[in-house]
Amino acid sequence: MFVLAHNSSNVFGGGEIGTVLLLAGLQRRGHRVRMLFRDEENAARAAAYGIPTSVQRIGGDAMLPDAVRMAARLRAERPDAVILTTFKKVFLSGLGARLAGAPFVVQRIVLQGDTPARGARYRLALRRFVDAISLNADAMRPPFLAGDPGLDPAKVVTILDGVRAPARTREPGAVRRELGIPADAFVVGSVARLAGQKRFDRLLRALALLPEPAHCLLAGDGPVTEPVRALAAELGMTDRVHLPGFRRDVGDVLDALDLFAVSSDREGLANAMLEAMAFGLPVVSTDVSGAREALDAAPGEPAAGIVTGFGEAELAQAIGGLLRDGDGRRRMGEAARERAERRFGEERFLDEWERLLEDGVRRARGGG
Repeated sequence: MFVLAHNSSNVFGGGEIGTVLLLAGLQRRGHRVRMLFRDEENAARAAAYGIPTSVQRIGGDAMLPDAVRMAARLRAERPDAVILTTFKKVFLSGLGARLAGAPFVVQRIVLQGDTPARGARYRLALRRFVDAISLNADAMRPPFLAGDPGLDPAKVVTILDGVRAPARTREPGAVRRELGIPADAFVVGSVARLAGQKRFDRLLRALALLPEPAHCLLAGDGPVTEPVRALAAELGMTDRVHLPGFRRDVGDVLDALDLFAVSSDREGLANAMLEAMAFGLPVVSTDVSGAREALDAAPGEPAAGIVTGFGEAELAQAIGGLLRDGDGRRRMGEAARERAERRFGEERFLDEWERLLEDGVRRARGGG
């Protein structure tokens, strides 16, 4: 099976990395893959994961020639299945896939605000140009379907993200030493694109409320890097807030943390959070889509983290409780690792995507 994915974002964040890892996994299973991006920079970043990449730009909705050019590209490439990953571009990219006669087209959605309620062009594209819609959290399904009562619910499936624990490439404690963080310090952090929706300002203000000093390590780049740096100075936390930029050594960064934090206003099921769980870190998260599915205690199981409200005081209370409870952190980290392996394992994720794509292609070609 030849699977081609298209992404038209100007950033390379968790959603993009999740699709790259999906294609890399399918490639390991013997499928042919390729991912198209809007620019050379993102194509190069994805190529570092070992998958073939190319550039195919999709502009705004008025740029119908872009849809025609994409159709020509797909007719030349002849993929069995096309995965679209940028919701704002689903109209033109979906139209291009339809014009090309692609057998099976899937829109992958990983952000809770991406629903048909955003406009008529989305509803048209999801009804007419897309054969299946994949969400990465069950909590996203009700608001998604509510956005278009005319959409066939059978087209919408949930495939929980799958991860493996990021490997360390350096000796334990290397990142702490590199950044000047004391070995006995309590470190809260995240690996993420530094974007407004992540609300790292909320995290810093919550840490400022703690009676005990804590360090904050935010690995990533993005438009709020300098505002976060300025807020750290305003709060008198410059020496405790560490912004090392984009890092590929995710396992080494996670090794530097005692606690992984999600302070976002909106998410799907955060891939970086799942990697932290697989690494064995406890998590504190705001109540975004997917957080309760990942972290709340199931019957007979311990919690893998704490889901809290969106207020700074609530976030501070949850973090502070774990700061003072080393045994609780260790138990929660063990539960997180077990939950990640059992429920969010990479092979289960690939199995479900492989089944979705192969069944869709077979039906499209008259195989039942």
